[in-house]
Formats: sequence, structure tokens, C-alpha cells
Amino acid sequence: MGSYLIRRIARTLLVMLGISLLVFVFVRSIPGDPATAMLGERATPQSVAALRTQLGLDKPWFFNPSNPLDAQYPKYLAALAQGDLGSGIKSNIPVRDELGSRFPATAELSLAALFFALIIGLPAGILAALRRNSVWDNLATTISLVGVSMPVFWLGLLLSYFFAVKLGWLPPSARLGNESTLEPITGFYVLDGILRGSPADAWDALRHLILPAIALGSIPLAIIARITRSSLLDVLGQDYVRTARAKGLSQRTITLKHALRNALLPVVTVIGLQAGALLGGAVLTETIFSWPGIGSWVYEAISQRDYPIIQGGVIFAALVVSLTNLLVDLSYASLDPRIQYR
Repeated sequence: MGSYLIRRIARTLLVMLGISLLVFVFVRSIPGDPATAMLGERATPQSVAALRTQLGLDKPWFFNPSNPLDAQYPKYLAALAQGDLGSGIKSNIPVRDELGSRFPATAELSLAALFFALIIGLPAGILAALRRNSVWDNLATTISLVGVSMPVFWLGLLLSYFFAVKLGWLPPSARLGNESTLEPITGFYVLDGILRGSPADAWDALRHLILPAIALGSIPLAIIARITRSSLLDVLGQDYVRTARAKGLSQRTITLKHALRNALLPVVTVIGLQAGALLGGAVLTETIFSWPGIGSWVYEAISQRDYPIIQGGVIFAALVVSLTNLLVDLSYASLDPRIQYR
């Protein structure tokens, strides 16, 4: 296990190095100039040049013949190795501090979306597998296809229109109502309302969470349902399941004790991948519902050509996905004792 962890950590570091290079190149390929975006279209060439010098954007990207280390990427990589993601060009706030303040919002939304996907996707997949070719199977398959096919931004707009604007049942945006005076403790507003002894604030935060969580969790729900159905159908056709039926075991015992656990490996893989992607930041969902998380923050930075924020947000998302994949791989051994890491 120790040698396996070392190899995986080394691979993760190489992946992060490659991602830092790619995002550095792609960000600087975005049309427009940060200095011009900050000063406005009417800025003089002299003021733009002075600001570019101040921000270090006048340096070569990768290599400076007179001083190899006096280039943008080597300086960025040296700072990144020390955990310094830089500061926002416009706000001048350290990116690391902004990530720390915005991550709880994204984490709360992602966990709610994943919970929604699991409580519906897993039972739907299991029921579809047990009732193969029945009405329930066809219904679950149809819903999963619709969930995968419908764009998140379109579903978010529909949910906001019908349940917030038309019916007025739920709030259309933000994390709390304007009348709320909740003082955060953890950054998870539903939990903070409980910890503060304010059920009204906890309920208000939960109401604001419902629509974006449903929109964000629709695709993971559909994928989890399809993978659960496919994997469980494959396991139910194995010889040991037929033997268990021949012994007279109930369908409930066969499904829960024998089949489901062996069918969980691909399901756990999908859940882990979806969790990592959700935690990395849901740009469209957060933008539509004005959710102050990492996704909307990076979206705003792209429009403002704010290089440090874009780079920091992408690298943080990549790190979350990589660590989530590692945890999923390590969980295989507990699900299947035959799996050993060397």
C-alpha cells in the first residue's frame, strides 16, 4: 500500500505540473489584455504599458535569454511550489484566500447535488435491474436519457422559471434571503443555521439550495442510475447468484448481501468521478443561480482576463478531482477483498 501511494502521489504531481502548463498557455491565448480590461478602452498606450510592467505581463512567457528565471511561467511555477497562487489582478486579494472563502459554497451545493443524485439514482437503477423490461425499467431508462441529454443551463432556467418565478415556491438565486442575519461559522449555511440555533435561517438556506442542487445533480443522477442498472444486471446473471436462488434465499437477501456489493465497484467509480467534478466548481449552475462559489468566481475572472484567478481555480479543481480519484481507488479494497495494492 505504501509504495502504491507513493507512485500515485508522484503521478498526481506530474499531472498537476502538466495542467499548470496547459492552463498557463490557454489563459494567455484568450483574446484581450488584462491591463486594457482594467483601464478601459480609452486608456492611453503609456498607461497600459505601465500597468503591464507592474503586473509582470511584459516578461516573456517561458524563457528570458538574459535571465532564464525572469519569465512568467518559471516565476509562477516557483510561487506555486510554495502554495502561492498569486493575487487577483483587479481585486488584489490572494487567490488562496478567495478559494478558502468560496469553497464552502461550492462544497455545500455539490454535496446537496450528489445527495439528490444518490437517493434517486441508486434506487432507480436497482429497481430497473430487478424489474428488467418492465414499466419501471422503461421509465428509469427514459428519465436517465433525458437527464443526460438536457443541458444544465436549460434545466436550471426551467426550474427557476417554474418554481421561483411562476409558482413562487422557492427563491431563484443567492444562498440566503436579504432579511437573513446569519453569521457563518463553517461556511455551510444550512449547518450554520443549525449550529447558531436558528431553524429559520437553516430552512432559508435549504430552500435556496434546492433548485441549484436539482439542476446540478440531474446529470450525475442519470449516470448513476444507468451504471447501477447495467452493473447489477451483469452480477445477477452470475453463477453464484443462481446458486443462492437455488438454495431458497429471498430476493432481498440475494440483492443486498450478494449482488449489490459486487456491483458497486463501477458505481463507486462513477460516484467518485462525479463528486470530483462537482466539487471542482459548477460554472453554469452557479452562474445561473448567482451562487457565490468557485465556478461563478472563475467565470467572472474569464470575462475580466484575470489570469491568477483562472489559473488558481482550474488548478484547484484539478487537484480536487485527482484526490477524489485516489480515494475512490483506495476504496476498492474495502469493497472487494480480492483487490490488493502493491
